[in-house]
Amino acid sequence: MKKYIIESSKRYKKVIGSSIHGRPVQVIHDFVNDIDIEYVSKQIENLIPQNMARYFEGVYVGDFDFFKTNNRNFNAMHQDGVIYATNTQDNEKDLIDDIIHEIAHTLEADYGDLVYGDNALEKEFLAKRKMLYQLVDKKKNLMDFLDPDYSAEFDNYLYKQLGYNYINVLASGLFYSPYAITALKEYWANGFENFFLGDRRKLKELSPVLYNKIVQIIELNEEPKNEY
Repeated sequence: MKKYIIESSKRYKKVIGSSIHGRPVQVIHDFVNDIDIEYVSKQIENLIPQNMARYFEGVYVGDFDFFKTNNRNFNAMHQDGVIYATNTQDNEKDLIDDIIHEIAHTLEADYGDLVYGDNALEKEFLAKRKMLYQLVDKKKNLMDFLDPDYSAEFDNYLYKQLGYNYINVLASGLFYSPYAITALKEYWANGFENFFLGDRRKLKELSPVLYNKIVQIIELNEEPKNEY
């Protein structure tokens, strides 16, 4: 995929560049709306510990074909330590939360055992999924709700058949936002994103296991204090 991006960038005369803690941020295709990429990069630097930049090589922004899969248009994804984000962003905040969400996924390679190894996060997630199953009108098989892995079919069931507006009302006391329901890994990344950009107190009340795991990883990546 990186080779594809490099070849794509060669076809454009102007590639806007910035960085997040030294990691390059490149806008390959012009934004649809007016977005200040330097502002976005600086805001993320102010939010994310510098050491977390070790877990991704860079960020590419553009109109990439691979965002359109499974009858869904995705805003961002990561692969091989690289973060990709769409150039169709409403505003700077929209891009900031997409990038921070993907940073959460890049952490899984090094901290997967901490996040998922004790199964505590999965138990918290599936308990909420099971409660949601009892609330929805258009039910699927219970086993679909108890599968923590991503399923395009279940994703479309939530997104299209039930609808996020309906879920947002129904699951407001269970999940921070509807996308957190999609899969265990999205539950993790959605929580990480909202730890930095949302209401931390609400996140801690709704998802204490998730909240504590985020805190642990942040502490592991904080700069050591100088001792005199």
